[in-house]
Amino acid sequence: MDNILGYKDQNVVITGAASGMGAAATELLIEAGAKVYALDIGEVSAPVTKALRVNIMDKASIDAALLELPDSIYGLFNCAGVPHPPTPAYETIMINFVGLRYLTEQLLPRIAQGGGIASIASTAGMGWRANLDTVKSFLALESFEAASDWLKAENELGEADAYGFSKQCIIVYTMQMAGELAKQHKRINCIAPSPTQSAFMDNLNSAGVGKDVTSLFCPSNGDFATGTDMGHALVAINSKLAGFISGCNIPVDYGYCAEITMEQRDNLLGISL
Repeated sequence: MDNILGYKDQNVVITGAASGMGAAATELLIEAGAKVYALDIGEVSAPVTKALRVNIMDKASIDAALLELPDSIYGLFNCAGVPHPPTPAYETIMINFVGLRYLTEQLLPRIAQGGGIASIASTAGMGWRANLDTVKSFLALESFEAASDWLKAENELGEADAYGFSKQCIIVYTMQMAGELAKQHKRINCIAPSPTQSAFMDNLNSAGVGKDVTSLFCPSNGDFATGTDMGHALVAINSKLAGFISGCNIPVDYGYCAEITMEQRDNLLGISL
């Protein structure tokens, strides 16, 4: 039981490790005995094995970091993310999904059998079914450059949808990859957090999206989650305890999505489970 999660002496890579959910997950991984390689554009304060300054929307920055990461990895945690607003739409999708996917696919050959990938989606992406054709068309642009060019060009994605779209992409990508990774005995999952108090939420507030709006998407206990709540979920689903779980988008929302499905709450996000 002293290594029930399976992280002891294992190499793990985590993005967004400087703040919020990523920082919370980083602390938990260190406590679990992992060798943590932390990637963030900001300064990582936790005592990780190695901290690397990385701009996740810059391919060259990711490539430089890849040279400093170990050849064998047990788990990848994709936690880097930004809100829209105030982050521009293009940057939001590049950081939240395009850079995430590029890093993930570059590291896939290094992930050991039994290892896995855990990413942060959002309840804001839970309406992916209604937008599946657009999401699939975007995911079909497999290169970093092609995705960037699509976002810069005229397209049917509205500015207001940038954050939700980026999270829809994470959810659909997670499900698309599960079968192929299963053949390699590797797993991939994501979580869909309800509103979580963090620097991310502070940025939303500064852009005029206050708690009077975000609280509409809180569970019925009325609480905003904490970064630690989400860190626990991420560390759990990428651990050996979840060794037969893959291809799942797991709502971490104290029942919010369940309430929507049971028509007990207004379906403000077009969620369909």
